[in-house]
Parts: sequence; structure tokens; C-alpha cells
Amino acid sequence: MTSPSTSPKHTTRRYAATVPAAVLAGLVLVVAFGACARIPSSGPVKYESMGTSEPGETSLPVLVTGPEPGDSAQQVARGFLDSMASYQSGQPVAREYLAPAVSERWQPRGVLVYDSAAVPISEAAPGKIALDVPKLAEVSANGAWAQARPGEKIELDLKMTKVDGEWRIGQPPDAFVMSIFNFDREYERYNLFFFDPDFEILVPDPVYVPLRGHLETLLVNALLGGPSPWLRPAVRSALPDDTRLAAPAVTVDDGVATVDLDRKVLELYDPQRRFLLAQLSWTLGQVSGVRQVRVTVDHVPLGAENAGSRGDATTWSAYDPGVAGSARGAYALADGRVVMLGPDRQVPVAGQLGNGPVRARSIAVGIFGERTAGQPLDPDASSGSDWLATVSADGRRASVHGSAAGTRTVLRGTDIAEPSWDRTGRLWLVDRRAGRSSIVVVDDHDEVSTVVAPGLTGRNVLALKVSREGARVATLVEQDGVTRLLMGRIERGDSIAIRGLREVPVAMTSMSDLAWSDFDQVAVIGSDEESASRPALVSVDGSEVVEHSSGPASRTLAAAPDQPLLLGGEDGHLHLEDKNYLWTDQGVATCPAYPG
Repeated sequence: MTSPSTSPKHTTRRYAATVPAAVLAGLVLVVAFGACARIPSSGPVKYESMGTSEPGETSLPVLVTGPEPGDSAQQVARGFLDSMASYQSGQPVAREYLAPAVSERWQPRGVLVYDSAAVPISEAAPGKIALDVPKLAEVSANGAWAQARPGEKIELDLKMTKVDGEWRIGQPPDAFVMSIFNFDREYERYNLFFFDPDFEILVPDPVYVPLRGHLETLLVNALLGGPSPWLRPAVRSALPDDTRLAAPAVTVDDGVATVDLDRKVLELYDPQRRFLLAQLSWTLGQVSGVRQVRVTVDHVPLGAENAGSRGDATTWSAYDPGVAGSARGAYALADGRVVMLGPDRQVPVAGQLGNGPVRARSIAVGIFGERTAGQPLDPDASSGSDWLATVSADGRRASVHGSAAGTRTVLRGTDIAEPSWDRTGRLWLVDRRAGRSSIVVVDDHDEVSTVVAPGLTGRNVLALKVSREGARVATLVEQDGVTRLLMGRIERGDSIAIRGLREVPVAMTSMSDLAWSDFDQVAVIGSDEESASRPALVSVDGSEVVEHSSGPASRTLAAAPDQPLLLGGEDGHLHLEDKNYLWTDQGVATCPAYPG
């Protein structure tokens, strides 16, 4: 997962909805972790519905100890809300504020998050206590963050009632109610991992889990619950429907997490068991201290043949959502040549592209980069060796370049946006046609297919980039002078479609470029009416926006997992973010690009 910098150069913001934005059979299933799993620098109160073993400690002492005799209705209501600010197993203090008839039945699922600046309680008349506050987001019982709609509120009638002469709450909400301040302190974002429809690569699905709960159990139960409703049409899980933990919790002993599942998994074939372990391994690999995963059924290792064998750290790297073997290094155009950025100079790529002239207003580098440069290929080889795409200076022609067949024009249009390659070698192109865009995909045989994209087709799409694993897109759409950042999922069937568009709130009214900076985060560059252009990192669910408070004026950028941001400055120079949170001049060049 991505951890935003705490440098003064960065500012993390949450935006309210009012912001404009519209296993192999016969094996003991064990895996060791290494480069294929990312370990967060911080761990993330738990939902009872997600399941735990032993509850964790509270992050801060609960500020209240229960109602006092003679408390007013408003004092009882405020005490109830304060009791939810920190986690306690079973929420015993919170239950003291409830009428006995509802206290035992209360099972809060998920979290309702409101703006910290809001006052959450009003009393229209004595004993008539209600909550009516701006809603920032809702976190589902499975941990998925859903941004509130513009103007949406949390409206609750607590149905205050008298019990033995004392005010108590008769109708508590079916979710925790927390300010964003408390939520940020108590919850942390992790990823669940599911497969693409062909079981070729893992796709991350972000969830928020409570910091003080039993993290391993929470994550496994969330994984067993399946993907979020938004992502579900684009992914698959190797875990059979309704699979449950057979043990009360996931146990961790000497770095080995044991996941005891019910007998449903015995129905899986060898490859399916492999996929199951990959999902569990990548998901639990985010937890500090977990180095291996062991799967059992009724406490018996899944399978008998070759029992005790273990996969090494690279066993599941083939399913890396960042794409195993993807190239590193930044590319650009300089003096009509395609160059790579070295530590202290620009290095022309091999062949004609490095000799020039290459005249283009934008470029895109294939996810494996300059993989065939200087290597003669079979004359009958397909165009799969293409690794660079360019859009002509006038925006009317998109071409691909490689050592197999040289340069070929693959699309003629009116105003073609910067291309985007996916991991299969397909090239995604947007022809804007005076603000009425169409989206196409060009395969490695130059076959052009129109993408079904309700909500994008016919609109002014300024930029569109496909995620590394190929299951999602990020796009900028301009309407009425305002640019909006949208996320969509890619559904593949008889045709390719982009569906499920959802807006991600960013406090920029004008954005000019974007790129995937990690598999759960995009980088955008833009400005608002009061500030100059600046880059920002935005989580795919919209829950976090990390703004850079400084940087050169720019309109283009390049980003990639584990790579520094690269800006195409308005001064004609490239500027690279360095480890000291400064920007270093990389010389005169345009069209910055990372592979992918």
C-alpha cells in the first residue's frame, strides 16, 4: 500500500461531498513473503461483523465512562457518540447509553463518517435528539470506503426514552458514527486482492480496517466476503462463495499465519488452490510480522502429498498487480529524439527512435519498456514488439514504434489524447473530436475496437490511463469549465467496456494530466482559482488526497509504482522529485513517461 509522506511538502486532505466533483493439491499451502508483498509502515477499532479473535487495545482511552444519574438527553447522546471515538471490545460503554431493550441487540456494521468541523447533535425540543450533519463518507461492514454524494447528510433520530427516570437511546444507528478526525486515528487502509477474470493477475481492492482489531482475522474475513460492489463485475475470487473461517481467528506463530478454512475449499482443483493461496498471501503479506501463510481445513493441512513443502518469496510474484518484469526508468522527447533519463544526463534509446527525428506532442511507453531495441526479430513476428506510441504534433495521428515493423499509424483522428498501454500490449486511445470523445483499443495486430463507455463517450475526455493490472481506468473529464477526476472499472466480455464511473473529489478545478503512481493511487496535476499548478496523489476510492504544496509550474507528469514523480514544466524542462522532497532539473525535454 501507499503511505503518504509526512513532509511539510505534502498535505493530506479529506474532501467533503460538497467539493465540486460530481494452491496445489497435495501441498501444505504455505508461502514465504519477500519482494512480492508490500509491508505498510503503520497498522490500522474493528467491526464486530468482520470478526476477530481477541480484541486489541483501545488506541486512546474512551473519554466517557457511561451516563451519570440525572444526565440530560443531550448529555446522554453526546456521551454515546464520544464512546465510539475509540474502540472497546463489544462497545460496553456505548451500550450503557442504550435502553436495555436495544442494548443487547445492537450490532453496528460499518462506519458513518462526518466532517470534523460539524456539530453532530441538535435538540429541537426536550428529549428530541437528532443528528443532522454533512456526511463525508460511509465505510461498509466489509471496509469499503464510499464517498458521500454532494449535499448528503447523516440524519438520525435517536428516539430518546426514559428508563427508570433516566434518559436512554431507544434507536441507535446501525453503524458507528465518527468524525473524520477520529476515523483517521482509528482506521488504516489496506488492500484485498482478487483476480482478473482470466486468473492472470491480482487486482487490489482497498478497504479500511480498525487499527486495534485482530488485523489478520479482519483481512481474511473481508477477503472471504468478496470484492466491493464497485469492483465485483471486473474481478473473480478463487475462494468459493460462502467460505468461512473454521477457527475463531487467524493465528500467527513465528511469522506463519495459519488460516483454517471450512470444507468448501476441498472442492477446489489444484490450480484453484494455487490462486486461493495467492490471494491470501498478498492480502496478509501487508501485515507486519507475517512472513508465511499456511492454509488448513479443520486444522489439517490442505492436501497430503508433499506435505510440508513451502513456496519461496517469488512464488506469487507472477500475479503482481504492478506486473512482474515491468520496466523501470523514465523516458522523454529531447531534440527530436526518444531518450531515457540517466542519473546525470539524457541517454538516447537505441535505433532510429534515438536518432530522430521524432515529432510528437505526447508519447506512451509499453509496460516492459525498450525490450526489443537492437535485437533482430523473425520477419514473420507480430507487432507485439512495439513498445512506444506517439501522437503527432497536430494530434491527428497515433503511431506505434518497434523493431519488428518500424513505425505504423494505427489511428487517424481529430484530437488524440496521450495514449495508454495495458499489460497485454493493447493501446488505449481517446479521440476527443471537438469535445465529443470516442475511446478505442488497438490490439497487437492493429485491430481497432470501440470501447463501450457510457458516461465518457461523447464527453470531453482530457486524459485516460489504464491501471497496471488492466482492470481499472482513471480519467479526466471537462464539463462547464471544470475538470473532474473519475474512476471506472474495465469489464471484458464480447466487447470491452468501461462502467461504474465514480467521481473522486479533488480540490482542483482545472487538471491537465494524470498517471497511475501505484496500484491503488493516481497522480494528477492541476490548479484551482487561487493557486498555481501542483501535483497531488489520490487514492482510487477517493479516501485520501496528498497534495504537494510546492513544485514547478507544469501541465504534464509521469508516475509509476516506486518511482519519483516527474513533471513536464512550463519552462520546457523536466523536474524530478528527489528523496529530499525537492525538485531536480533534468534538462530540456518534453513528454515525460514511465513504462506502463
